[in-house]
Amino acid sequence: MHLDMDAFFAAIEERDHPDFAGFPIVVGADPKGGDGRGVVSTANYVARTYGVHSALPISHAWRLCKNEEQQGGRPCVFFQGSFEKYDRESDGVMEIVRKYAGTVEQTSVDEAYFELSVKARSSDDQYTEAIKIARRIKRRVFSKTQLTCSIGGGPNKLIAKIASDYKKPNGFVIVRPGEVRAFLDPLSVRVIPGVGPKAEETLRAMNIRTVRELREVPAEVLAERFGVWGREMAERAQGRDDRVVGGHQPVKSLGREHTFGEDARDPVILLATLRRLAEQVAQDAREASVKFKNIELKVRFASFETRTRRTTLRASSSSARAIENSALRLFLPFLDRRENPYGRAIRLLGVRVAQLTVSPLR
Repeated sequence: MHLDMDAFFAAIEERDHPDFAGFPIVVGADPKGGDGRGVVSTANYVARTYGVHSALPISHAWRLCKNEEQQGGRPCVFFQGSFEKYDRESDGVMEIVRKYAGTVEQTSVDEAYFELSVKARSSDDQYTEAIKIARRIKRRVFSKTQLTCSIGGGPNKLIAKIASDYKKPNGFVIVRPGEVRAFLDPLSVRVIPGVGPKAEETLRAMNIRTVRELREVPAEVLAERFGVWGREMAERAQGRDDRVVGGHQPVKSLGREHTFGEDARDPVILLATLRRLAEQVAQDAREASVKFKNIELKVRFASFETRTRRTTLRASSSSARAIENSALRLFLPFLDRRENPYGRAIRLLGVRVAQLTVSPLR
């Protein structure tokens, strides 16, 4: 089973501010009248009809809202939010799930996979009993929090996740083992986790739009186009997923970003920020007891054009100096004509490390 709270942060704010019930609600950075920095954390379903969604620049969200308002729509209500409050609400939801489920794997503040231990004579009876318990969880969450959630169930994590998204908000979809193919086949390839806009565009060029069309492509063909991910994509199109609920999912990368209050050109400010990010990422790596071999720099200009540059160390490391030196080498061309011939201001800097290996540090 997979539980996903509906527009979690925005739903909490709407509940706590009943005067704004039915209004488009956006949680994120301060929009500052359209000049704000940062991004949208989440938006309720009314705001999504305006085109506002998570990770959208807050200034863009502001303009979309104003455009809809000028055309007669309700004005958006912006909240910067309280993550302490959201964490408390999350704890309450997960406490309910744990009372009913044998195994729970919380994947974010508003999502969790869970398994229900049900004794029954047949698999059909097991599903019937599990459905009853899942509905009980859904009712209990709403009773305690006045917030809706969507629950999906299936023979594995992949199907459960897709099912929980299928009829949001306030959805409840259970897919039995014999129904997997019929459920997946008509859906867009975008329902497969990991298939984003670029992969979708590539697949469309191959005349692949639905999961059924993807399933019918040999894994070798997908591997030629997408590498290792192609074979995994083929498995997902078959509805297969051997991940275990509660199983350890290793961290693949660690990173930090900084959005400047004002677009920056000053090398002193930019380099100081880069050094601070390097130190923070190194600290994150030490706390996670990992070493890294790949280092990536992210630069976003004021125009929102984003560029990434990466390098690979000769040997795995855990030092801030290794991150700083590599990040500086990658960044210096952005201070001159090599990467920034027009001297454009920079909006955001990010540093990320990958190819991690576990290495207990003393």
